[in-house]
Amino acid sequence: MRIAYPAARDIVEHASAQSPREACGLLAGKGTLISLALPVANAAAMPEQAFALVPDGQLRRLKQIDEAGLDWLGVYHSHTDSPPMPSHSDIAGAVDDALLQLIVSLANPKPRLKLWRIDGATALPLELDFADAPSIHNDDGKLTRKQRLGMLAAGLLTVLALLVIAMALLLPPS
Repeated sequence: MRIAYPAARDIVEHASAQSPREACGLLAGKGTLISLALPVANAAAMPEQAFALVPDGQLRRLKQIDEAGLDWLGVYHSHTDSPPMPSHSDIAGAVDDALLQLIVSLANPKPRLKLWRIDGATALPLELDFADAPSIHNDDGKLTRKQRLGMLAAGLLTVLALLVIAMALLLPPS
């Protein structure tokens, strides 16, 4: 499976904004590409420890997915202080093994996303690659003018530093 970088960024931003409550939402796309993440309010009685999609919010988002011509691929939610692994309640709450479960963990400074397929009492990890990640290149694959100037300046400073060191080693002590 692949996830579009903007969708992954939206999930992380939603999870960060909702912390310490678990954020949740729907995943949409086509085939093996998750292209859209749609937040849904968390209706769990203890939202710091679990998630439950608000039914009318879920219905609105499903209509959006349908209107966009996309497929409902799964759900996402966050773990604010634990790894991105399904908890017992996550596994018990999975109602359709055809739907993917994406968990974002905020337990470390760098958020981690992990994709799962939950089949009964078994959670199977799936490979997740990022599509459309930001690049240091322009659309044409070339470095920007600012990047080229930065590299030139770094190269010139390196040469200057090497000349200073060489001169210091070659000149006899006074």
